[in-house]
Amino acid sequence: MSTERMPSISPEQSQDAWQAHCYQGRHVDSAAQCQLTVLQALASQALRFPQAPVFTEVDAGGRRHTLTFRQLDTLSQAGAAWLHESAGIRRQQVFGLVPLNDLRSIVAIFSAMRLGARIAFLDPYAPPARHLAIMNQLGVTLVIRSEQDEQGVDARVFPRLADLPAPGNMPLATESNGEVFYFPTSGSTAASKIVAQTYRAITANALAVKQHHRLQPGDRFLGCLPIHHVNGLHFSVMATVFCGSHAILLRGFDPFQYPKMLADFSPRIASVVPSILQALVDTWRDAEVPEGFEYFVSAAAPLTRKTAESVWNRWGLPVLQGYGLTETINFSTTLPTGLSRAAYARQMLEPDIPSIGVQVAGNEVGILRPDGTPAASGENGEICVRGHNVMARYVGNREATAQAFQHGWFHTGDIGHTREDAEAGAGFVVITGREKNIAKIRGESVSLEEMERILQTIAGVRDVACSALPDRLLGESIVIALDAEAHVEDAQVLTRLRGHFSEALLPRRILRVEKIPRTRTGKLLRPQLTEQLQTALMSM
Repeated sequence: MSTERMPSISPEQSQDAWQAHCYQGRHVDSAAQCQLTVLQALASQALRFPQAPVFTEVDAGGRRHTLTFRQLDTLSQAGAAWLHESAGIRRQQVFGLVPLNDLRSIVAIFSAMRLGARIAFLDPYAPPARHLAIMNQLGVTLVIRSEQDEQGVDARVFPRLADLPAPGNMPLATESNGEVFYFPTSGSTAASKIVAQTYRAITANALAVKQHHRLQPGDRFLGCLPIHHVNGLHFSVMATVFCGSHAILLRGFDPFQYPKMLADFSPRIASVVPSILQALVDTWRDAEVPEGFEYFVSAAAPLTRKTAESVWNRWGLPVLQGYGLTETINFSTTLPTGLSRAAYARQMLEPDIPSIGVQVAGNEVGILRPDGTPAASGENGEICVRGHNVMARYVGNREATAQAFQHGWFHTGDIGHTREDAEAGAGFVVITGREKNIAKIRGESVSLEEMERILQTIAGVRDVACSALPDRLLGESIVIALDAEAHVEDAQVLTRLRGHFSEALLPRRILRVEKIPRTRTGKLLRPQLTEQLQTALMSM
């Protein structure tokens, strides 16, 4: 650990939290590379590449609108003036933003940072009650939208870019530390918490993305993930500005239009989630991909071997699976670029569970036993992260913050191990499940997610999920929700599981379902699944 003076720690932090923000012995406050802010990066790019495109919006009607670096720099100054003078937002004030994948939302984000204001990101598709709960927790009284929505909470509409006022002489914030973004966690496995992200953590993640993917000025990047989520915001928006690249933002994913976007823009990289890849495999029959396109980056939900195999066999393209949480500012690990075909196959196409890759720069990833000691290679433990990309805290939740920061690491709650690869010279991380997604059968722990990933490799299985239900004799028993083609029989499902689990741990029931509840990014809504299965069993 660094011997420099310890910086001040908030009441919600501890020695463990301070250590969790260290990378290779240096705390974030002593890391020179994290002194650069996203606003400084934008100003630099506006001077170097004033006419170069930075963002192109493809709206719902297919129309395309582009901003250059100089335009974004100038408009964000004007937007800061509007937020201050018309909306009444002050420095360090938290306001709600309901962003879409459009240029107005991007300008609003950079305008708020110029003003020194703080943003609580609100899902445009969430019900007003969820917005109000988040707003109340943060003390938010003002919400900004890029489009009017009569069904949502009361909000001001950010002006059309052509209608923004002149920036005037209002002084602009030069914040380089402190909190700036607030994101609610998905709440798919527990009550939602609000994550506080800092300027320097944003910088650390953007620099890691730039280094890992070798992003250069002028590189084109295709993104369709929503920017109200950490993946869409930090990969598609923040990293793009830092790298001087050009991001094409789609309003959403349309499997029939997506190939045209690839052909029209010829990106080098595209950011997706596994469900998008599977939809492309199912609908896009063209074996040709645009010249210069190198790979997909997949995150947000587990990638199955079957989907990775399909993409590889159809187009010869690798999928670089990444991993991270809202709490670790998007990416902690990503599959390396430039792997040999054999190494890629060993990590993604041959095992039942594809790897999430290796740690990216600016953070360290460890597999820890319950006592905080490192697990051996191949030994399951909790995946823990420390470095410059780690969140500041859970807002207003000291207990959850203290629980997350232990032994000098941020504890993700995900369970996994490392898989050594001699050729690549690295230990690749594999997730086998989540700490809270564990069934206890006769006192023995079983990862529901590991079971799900094994079942997803069966041909004809469209989707599958497992739930642990109370059992009077066993403690808990596992029930499978299966969406599969008619030829997939229960016996086949159990036979596959017998290759990995003892007979005593096998599921007691397999229920056929039409749809498994998931978020838009593919995360399983496990509480809803459990309720759905319990209702179905009671009616049988």
